[in-house]
Amino acid sequence: MIYKTLSAFFLAISLASLSGCGSSDTPDFDPKATLIGRYALNPGAGVSEIVAYHAESRSIFITVDTPTAPSSFQRLSLSSLTSTALANPTTASNLTAGAVISVAQHVNGNGFTAGGVQTLAISGNLMAIAVQATPKTNLGVVAFYRLDAQGNASYLKKVTVGSLPDGMAFSPDGSKLVVANEGELSVNFATDGIDPIGSISIIAVANGVPADTATTLDFSAFNAGASRASELPADVRIGRPGATVAQDMEPEYVTISEDNSQAFVTLQENNAVAVVNLATNRIDRIIPMGYKNHGLATNSIAPSDRVSATSPFVLKPYANLFGIYMPDGIATFSANGSTFIITANEGDDRDDFLATGQKETQRVSHSSMVLSSTAFPNATDLKKDTELGRLTVFSTMGKNSSGQYDKLYTLGGRSFSIYNASTGAQVYDSGNDIETLAYSTMPSSLLSKDQVLGRLDNKGPEPESVVVGKVNQKTYAFVALERSSAIMMYDLTNPAAPKFVQWLQNTTDLTNGDISPEGLTFVPASQSPTGKALLIAGHEVSGTVSVWEIK
Repeated sequence: MIYKTLSAFFLAISLASLSGCGSSDTPDFDPKATLIGRYALNPGAGVSEIVAYHAESRSIFITVDTPTAPSSFQRLSLSSLTSTALANPTTASNLTAGAVISVAQHVNGNGFTAGGVQTLAISGNLMAIAVQATPKTNLGVVAFYRLDAQGNASYLKKVTVGSLPDGMAFSPDGSKLVVANEGELSVNFATDGIDPIGSISIIAVANGVPADTATTLDFSAFNAGASRASELPADVRIGRPGATVAQDMEPEYVTISEDNSQAFVTLQENNAVAVVNLATNRIDRIIPMGYKNHGLATNSIAPSDRVSATSPFVLKPYANLFGIYMPDGIATFSANGSTFIITANEGDDRDDFLATGQKETQRVSHSSMVLSSTAFPNATDLKKDTELGRLTVFSTMGKNSSGQYDKLYTLGGRSFSIYNASTGAQVYDSGNDIETLAYSTMPSSLLSKDQVLGRLDNKGPEPESVVVGKVNQKTYAFVALERSSAIMMYDLTNPAAPKFVQWLQNTTDLTNGDISPEGLTFVPASQSPTGKALLIAGHEVSGTVSVWEIK
């Protein structure tokens, strides 16, 4: 649906029908998100990729990593924010920004040199910022700051963690900070061969004071021949030939259960989630995410960037085509006495670090991709650019004993999924809902953009991150779509059948407005300056911050 006015398009897109009428305080009615705040005074890549909220000072803290301000952060004040919708949503900037603070000046020294800030998190008045080293394969640090009632930050200390600290989260009670250390390949891996181990660091916090050292867990015990090798599920993907399990694991994002007992860490490239027992500081198990069958009509996809930019794009099922979920963002929530995890299934590969002859993906049309005539009797047609020919798949997976492909594996699930945290069983996957909604909801002017049309042969809309929060006693999920530059809101009352509520988007041309949401933060009504729940989004490409009020 294309709305004729900006305000209607940005603030009123909703495909879910609301049953009945009544006040917004009634739990039976889904709330509506309205764009009320925005920061865009210094937009651009490297600004506000990740966001966090400090309740006492009513402030947003954002990462800043630009050529002129590397390894830094900045505070945005929400103290004057009201519930008034922005009149000019793609150009407005009504949030007051403070000074840019250099983290590097605080953490550099004693053999450490900052190579960029990765993320930040806040618990009470304690702020933690993950800082990668130079080079990134060296051990990183977490910088801690004390925040006062005005949002002023005082540096406390740095704590050494693993290589390339990426996602992190405080436990709900604030007693621990869990850090996912990605251990990514060296940027020069093709020549230097450096592949540090991925790890998970746990930093204890007592009375708001972080410990001086972290407990860092790795996956060495799951290596071939090691003590827990038999516990590694067969479907956990070990992608790089010659890598140990410990090297290949790349922890990405962290969420912690409401009872503070478990951390769930996505291992994106490995298509798995690690479960960490926070009472014993032990990796209890690794849950494989499995594969998505794109041969089913409910999992149909639009795999070609060589189709006309019409709305909606045609989604089709393809036999023996599978999606590797490879989740990025992850969150937890409780329903009916059980804990669930929800994942944003973006997908990723390591091609950026591998030499040409070592790349792990290829287009289906490539001459090296010889399709089995048994599995793909229509192989000639499938290799056409308007079908699967342009689709990026793993060339390292799906070969039979004859060296032909009888299965094709593509990156990501183009979906979000919900799993029972106790059993690891998938209870829901959004199937083709994201692509269906994206291509039928966005205006036609966006569908022709390279960021949308040009990504169909890769990972589609790219579900990047997800947060959950309660509004009017009901739990909602917010799923950020990096390529579609939108956020989807779902009612999670029934984890096995989430209900789509609203499509949030603040751009009509993928040039102005808010482009490529990355970091999301939910603010409950009890902590909000407007008295209503807020969703705060940082945008990787536009470098902007948007604040949506939900009521």
